[in-house]
Formats: sequence, structure tokens, C-alpha cells
Amino acid sequence: MPLKAVKLEKFKQQLIAKRRQLLTEVRGSNTGSLETSGDGIQDIADQASSAYTKEFLLSIGDAERRLLKQVDDALERIRQQTFGQCEGCGEMISERRLEALPFAKLCIGCQEEEERARSRR
Repeated sequence: MPLKAVKLEKFKQQLIAKRRQLLTEVRGSNTGSLETSGDGIQDIADQASSAYTKEFLLSIGDAERRLLKQVDDALERIRQQTFGQCEGCGEMISERRLEALPFAKLCIGCQEEEERARSRR
């Protein structure tokens, strides 16, 4: 049974708010910079620490980008009128799951199956 218009609008607003939050966080993390010593020369320990910090920040950025894509994909499913339909089996995703993860594209059963398949690889 498709979602009612009121519920669909609620999910849409949640997704838009999440998108704004992610964009704000990404913009905030991009404005920060790593400091170097006054003369621009770092010792080996500082270089290693700086490299680790950069790598860590990049990995956080990747996770945020993936989440932003999931949110954008969910908003597109709303526009396409397929929001709430499992991309695996075609059944409707439970409202409880959508309330917890409004960007979910798989029902619980298909998500568990995908995770089992991923762990076997």
C-alpha cells in the first residue's frame, strides 16, 4: 500500500532537513585548515600526524558524500513516486524503517541479504 501524501511530505521534509545539515557540515569541514609551524617546516612526527589527520578528514568526507547521495536518491524517488518501494523485492518498506532511515532503499529482508552477500565477498 503506497504511503499517504501526509506521510510522504513528512519524509520529504526530513530528507530536505538532513540534506541541509550535511551540506552545512561539509562546508564547515572544508573551511578548516591544518596548521603548519611558523617557518613551514615540519618534522617527521608532525608530517605523519598531519598525513593521518588529512586521511581521516577525507574518509569522513567520503561518508558524508555517500550519505548525501542516499538522501538525494530518496528525494528523487519521491519525485518519481517510487519512494518507500524496496529496490530489491519491490515490496513496500515498513514505515517504521522509513521513520528510522528515510533514505532506505531496501526493506529489512533485502538489506540483511545484501549485507550477508557483502560479508561473503
